[in-house]
Amino acid sequence: MARVSRAIAAVALWTFSVLASAQQIEVLWLGHSAFRITSTTGKVIVIDPFLTTNPRTPAKYKDLAALGKVDLILVTHGHRDHIHDLPEVAKLTGATVVANQGLTNSLVALGLLDGSRSIAMDMGGTVSPLGPAIKIHMVPAKHTSMLDMKDLKSDWTGVSFIDVGAAVGYVIELENGFKIYHSGDTDVFSDMAIIGRRYKPDLALVCIGGHFTMDPEGAAFALREYVRPKQAIPMHYGTFPVINRTPAEFRAALGNAPIKVLDVKPGEAVRF
Repeated sequence: MARVSRAIAAVALWTFSVLASAQQIEVLWLGHSAFRITSTTGKVIVIDPFLTTNPRTPAKYKDLAALGKVDLILVTHGHRDHIHDLPEVAKLTGATVVANQGLTNSLVALGLLDGSRSIAMDMGGTVSPLGPAIKIHMVPAKHTSMLDMKDLKSDWTGVSFIDVGAAVGYVIELENGFKIYHSGDTDVFSDMAIIGRRYKPDLALVCIGGHFTMDPEGAAFALREYVRPKQAIPMHYGTFPVINRTPAEFRAALGNAPIKVLDVKPGEAVRF
């Protein structure tokens, strides 16, 4: 009888631990601007899949199958270091892809995305492809967006770079109300205050590398003065020599702002 009781207790403990784990949000940084977010109900969202040739992506995730189940892919803009693996990840997982309409329509027309699994939208729009409990808000960013056609199609003979509309960011509103702001590639701009006031993000995934985006000082200003999240994960730094700024500089620039900086390494996950 004691043995049965211990077995029942063990099963109950295991069940509780599984349920507790399932109710957490996991944010896995894959290097550069690429993230895998798992919601409280197990929905998986990948952002900006640049993995196989990303110097900062851990070797494990250079095998795209290691991503596992993916339900949704969000793309901030068309530069190579944000979409290099998009067609392959979309094909491998069958995930729905969300991007601005210029980028989406171009990739579908080129045969690189399945139009039936692609959502073309624009800034100000909200979609819920994973069900009504998860909302994807497309928000502004200040950056360019071009496709490197020779990277996407090795036999391409036309113009090497094609403009595909504006770069964007996202606010992901999960089942329990937790909100994640992915800045995309951007400079500081005053309308970030609207993102902060309207969505009140709990977590910001924010570029700090400089040269192509905000540097640590710019990112700190944007979060301290405009977005005002509770926590932040710095991204888009250290991938290439020219974006050599650091989380330590970002933390120093924030000063005494009440924003917790999570110094996550590529391949590491944090849970909320």
